[in-house]
Amino acid sequence: MKYGNPDPGVHVPTEKIKANSTVEVTYDGLLARSGAQEVYIHCGSSYLKDWTDIHDVKMNKNQNGTFSTIIPIQNGNTFHMCFHDNASNWDNNSGSNYSFMILDS
Repeated sequence: MKYGNPDPGVHVPTEKIKANSTVEVTYDGLLARSGAQEVYIHCGSSYLKDWTDIHDVKMNKNQNGTFSTIIPIQNGNTFHMCFHDNASNWDNNSGSNYSFMILDS
C-alpha cells in the first residue's frame, strides 16, 4: 500500500491525520478539472485492509473551483478516500484509492 499524496489534486495536511480528530481535505483533481459541479468524498479508516466508519460527504465548491470539507478521523492506522461526482464518475487513484497513515494522537 502506498502512503502519501500520489495526486497533486488531493490536498491533505498529513501531519493532522490523527485518530479521533478532524482533517480538512481539499480536492482539485480529475473530477474538478473535468468540470464537475458537485464532488463527494467517500472515505473511511482501517486497521488492515477493510474500510470501516465509511462516510460519503458532499464537498463545498470554492470560488477558485476547488472542493473542500472537514472529515472526522476515526480509529485505525490508515485513512482511505476516493471521490465521485453527481454523475457517478469516480476518481479512485486508478483503483488504488488515496491512503494516508493515521498518526498517534
